[in-house]
Amino acid sequence: MNCIHFDEIDSTNKYLKDNFETLENFTFVSTDYQSSGKGRENRVWLSKKFENLLFSILIKDKLLLKKFNVLSIGTATLIARFLELKGLKNVSVKWPNDVYVNDKKICGILLEGNVDKFLAIGVGLNVNQTLFDGDYRVNPTSMKTELKEDVNLESLEVELFEFIFKHINQKLFTKKTYDFLNSHNYLLNKKVKAGNITGIVNGITKEFELLIGDVPINSLEILIL
Repeated sequence: MNCIHFDEIDSTNKYLKDNFETLENFTFVSTDYQSSGKGRENRVWLSKKFENLLFSILIKDKLLLKKFNVLSIGTATLIARFLELKGLKNVSVKWPNDVYVNDKKICGILLEGNVDKFLAIGVGLNVNQTLFDGDYRVNPTSMKTELKEDVNLESLEVELFEFIFKHINQKLFTKKTYDFLNSHNYLLNKKVKAGNITGIVNGITKEFELLIGDVPINSLEILIL
């Protein structure tokens, strides 16, 4: 595991996209502040300096690249598991790339890259930020808000990176992940819309796709109705 840290950068994902050829597999790039952070659908990711974890992971492993369509939800599951180990309650995973706590968003994930060569997994985890400016589609929360105490960012980063590095492999897509997703599925029994498909979420398939009615979905934006 190779770790690179910046005080400030435009985007950790962009750094990996610009430098993937010279960086090794499982390089972690973190920063105290992103000037051009973004989420899915080109939405802006806002984060106060020195208060949250902002990082990206470079994936060049061919076996994992073949799992690109479910790597986002797999990473979200890892982070949800980690948050439970840190003492957070009511943690859930919202398809396809968010982690919620008590119905509020605590973490977002963005995959970018070329699936034939590399992927950059961008992660924004709210840690010590308690005041969130701007308009949000879903109310945000943070570890500090939920735990009622400050969290040491440096120690947390080390622990989380080691946890991800240990588990982000082919074993990520096993029954343990499948069972966790099904028991922590934020969308379960909710009516949603994905493209032209509308229905009730019935669970997660064995291929880690979201099941709307009897239709498996893997990469579309999901709207709760």
